[in-house]
Amino acid sequence: MGTNYHPDTCDALVEAEARREVKIVAHARKQYPGPHRLPAQRLPGLQTIGYWDARGPQNWGLPMHRNEGIEICYLLNGEMNFRTDQLSWDLKPGSITVTRPWQRHALGNPQIKSGCLFWMILDVENKAETRDWQFPSWVAPDPETRLELLRIFRKNQLCHFHDENRSMMDYLSQACQRLDSEENLMSAHLAAIVNHVLVNVARQLSADVKEEPQDPHGFNQTIYQFYQALEFSVEAAAEHWTVKSIAHSCRVGVTYLTRTCREMFNTTPIEQVIRIRLAHAMRLLKAEPQRTVTDIALSTGFSSSQNFATRFKKHYQRSPQQARQA
Repeated sequence: MGTNYHPDTCDALVEAEARREVKIVAHARKQYPGPHRLPAQRLPGLQTIGYWDARGPQNWGLPMHRNEGIEICYLLNGEMNFRTDQLSWDLKPGSITVTRPWQRHALGNPQIKSGCLFWMILDVENKAETRDWQFPSWVAPDPETRLELLRIFRKNQLCHFHDENRSMMDYLSQACQRLDSEENLMSAHLAAIVNHVLVNVARQLSADVKEEPQDPHGFNQTIYQFYQALEFSVEAAAEHWTVKSIAHSCRVGVTYLTRTCREMFNTTPIEQVIRIRLAHAMRLLKAEPQRTVTDIALSTGFSSSQNFATRFKKHYQRSPQQARQA
């Protein structure tokens, strides 16, 4: 079976609100918190949009989690730590974070600091199970613009950058002031915020998008970024990956993934995962001599110490014990 992801339930945030450590103002659906619930047919794809206002010492954070859509956050004031499997950043006012569907990320180290954070999560997964993302029809004025937005968000995998001239700061500060209401035009207001944020973030991302005729939609870049994330995280590499679940995470088809892995890495999608697991294991064998070989094998995603030893010796031409003593 493949890896089945589930979106974050935001339990830590809900509990912090119950303790009155933070105020949440959001329009949300499903499991996402917020006093204003989005009706089923209103702005389809928008999972949540709002902000939290955390004042004073905070005793909570959001550990590594996933969301089903593109999540964009903007720090309006205060400080906060944000990290992915690859990198960590200390956010300042004007910091923007972007995570793609099901990308692991965390806020707080481990606790957040006081501050006001705007967020929005927009589901772009195509329910037809094709490899394309798909923005809902209320985003952008026409299909061509939606395709261009998708191209930019796929091709530039940057997760953090700064709004240098704070061009979005005043707009979002004023927009957030209107969120705590049920006015008749709220749907139009929310749609305007989403479109404003998408266009302005895409404009900043597009400066770093390189035109590559062989990868016009950024699918290859997404696959490369997926495997790079596994290289940075033992936990991510150890997950139960199958060809189908990797393809789903990269939003490509199995055939496309298999062909691209052969071109990029000269191997299959699963063999590339195993190579990365073996590299993690080699590092841990030397860095943590107090741990048993079995413990390292299981923690890096191998089903047994026997399977690990066989794979390790075939790849490195020596046993795990010999590698540890070298």
